[in-house]
Amino acid sequence: MKKLTLLIIASVGVVGLLGLYNMTNSYVANAATTASSKLSQTINPGVLSTDIRNSSNVVVNNPTFSMAAKTVSFSQQTSTGTFGDNQNRIYVENPGAANNGWTLTLNALQPGSGVWGSGSDTYKYNANATTGQLTVNPSAGTITPVIGSGTGVLKNTATAFSGSNPVRLMTASASADKVWAGYITGIGLTQAIPASQSAGTYTLPMVQTVTAI
Repeated sequence: MKKLTLLIIASVGVVGLLGLYNMTNSYVANAATTASSKLSQTINPGVLSTDIRNSSNVVVNNPTFSMAAKTVSFSQQTSTGTFGDNQNRIYVENPGAANNGWTLTLNALQPGSGVWGSGSDTYKYNANATTGQLTVNPSAGTITPVIGSGTGVLKNTATAFSGSNPVRLMTASASADKVWAGYITGIGLTQAIPASQSAGTYTLPMVQTVTAI
């Protein structure tokens, strides 16, 4: 009888001790087989930019766009040309930098005071038909999206230079893709040349600028 009684007491004692341990250490009784976490990744917007690129997407340094040659005339005359062709694409990249849209403009490197020059001979790009005026016609061109769609990216209408004001080439509205890249080609150029303008090879340095709205 004593032996049997001792065995029963020992068995009950072990069970009781385990129950007490689990009550005071609940994480043992409720240990999880999974644990949650999350990863964090930040993608920053890039820089809104413009340049001129060839058909291989390589930036063209110091490109030149030639107007049609003319002969000295005692009367006022006009010369035409094209700004942007397949090897000189007027390119814009918006890598999420301008969510409300952007504008692309063209102006003389020296707005207002710049001139067509050949040595000491000059004529104006921003005056009138008599003294010289350049008209830019983006509506004659073609916009080609490379990344994103053409939605919300528009060509602007023909505009003559006046004073120091730039001419707008393209406008992207807030409805345009926030990540967009593409170019415009075939922009029309028409320059009024004053009567009796001296012979020479005239140049007019220009600069294009893209600005967030």
